[in-house]
Amino acid sequence: MLRTISSVSLAALALTASASAGLWTVGVSGNPDFYTVADAFGSAKVKDGDVVRVLSGGYMGDFDTGTKALTIEPGNSPGIVDVFGSMYVRPNSTVNFEIGGYNSGLSSGNPQFDQFIVTGNVNFQGVVEITQYQGFTPSLGDSFAIIQSGGSMSFTGTTVLPSLSGGLSWQVAVVSGSSEFGASGYSMVASVVPAPSAAALVGLAGLVSSRRRRA
Repeated sequence: MLRTISSVSLAALALTASASAGLWTVGVSGNPDFYTVADAFGSAKVKDGDVVRVLSGGYMGDFDTGTKALTIEPGNSPGIVDVFGSMYVRPNSTVNFEIGGYNSGLSSGNPQFDQFIVTGNVNFQGVVEITQYQGFTPSLGDSFAIIQSGGSMSFTGTTVLPSLSGGLSWQVAVVSGSSEFGASGYSMVASVVPAPSAAALVGLAGLVSSRRRRA
């Protein structure tokens, strides 16, 4: 079930520029009010190539990156963005997820990886970019639910994934089920799996061993 946010008042959009050119911030850190992000991505202030940081908190309505080529940064190193609506990431936009640990922060403590919790549908056509935050090194079998949806979820985009040592690699996939929405929900999960080359070598070694035993 979606986490409770203490206030349900609808606040005006807060879109402010930082000292860095091309970096915009939506929402107010620590403010429990709901915001709407619809105008942020369509604003004349935001242009192709800009970065839009969406701070942790609740956002009313659909989350739609629109027609501009933007980089979206959820949270504030890292954080959780609740979307009370559907989420659309268009092909020309990138969402950068920082992963710095295992705690989701959904039940207690501070989140250690970026997440979207979406009550509606998710249609992700853009780029999923994974960044390992503050030197975090995951292990084989680790998985992180970076987007959870209470509706349908599709991912037809691409990925930008950091390199891992030890014959491991990142993999991003959509799976059924969600800790927030139960069996009817869906999750986009970033997992650590054997690198394709390593998996191929394991398979080849097994084939050679089988042939030797038969001989």
